[in-house]
Amino acid sequence: MPKTKKKVVPITLRIDQKGERFKKSSAETARRIRRFHVLNKELAKCRADKALGHATREKEILAEMEAMGGLDWYQRASQLGQSKRRGGDSSKWLIQTIEKKGLRKPSMRVLEVGAVSPDNYAPYKSWIEVTPIDLNPQDPRIKKQDFLKMPPSRTFDVVSLSLVVNFVGDPKERGKNGEGLGNPVVSH
Repeated sequence: MPKTKKKVVPITLRIDQKGERFKKSSAETARRIRRFHVLNKELAKCRADKALGHATREKEILAEMEAMGGLDWYQRASQLGQSKRRGGDSSKWLIQTIEKKGLRKPSMRVLEVGAVSPDNYAPYKSWIEVTPIDLNPQDPRIKKQDFLKMPPSRTFDVVSLSLVVNFVGDPKERGKNGEGLGNPVVSH
């Protein structure tokens, strides 16, 4: 009996727990992503300051984030945002920069933090070995890992933090993103 291939439902046609379709508009998606970032930063401030009254605000923030669809919604919006129609992922920019700066080696190890798709570097697999990680991976080929808590067990030639630093709510934690990375050659 021939194998049947499971039909993949595009992200824009998926229905969430409330029975609502995922928003297609790039302007609406961008607006809601920005709001999610603002809420995430407010949440970090509330958690850092243990003053009374912040517990109530923390609950309000969490409720609003959950009403938006939570981290799952945010991840789906990120997948939609990196579609070719909306500009694609940052791997193309990174590869162009590596080549333009003359940094290309016959074999390079890339750690992609906040990976949305495990296939971003597929066109470069002849010379790029990618390790995609994320806090809430949407694909089983992406390792569930907090970059800030990652053990220094492996070295990489390149660490890609595209759109990661802005997601971390606490400014001190955002600063930790760059610790131990050595001297960055290029920034975006």
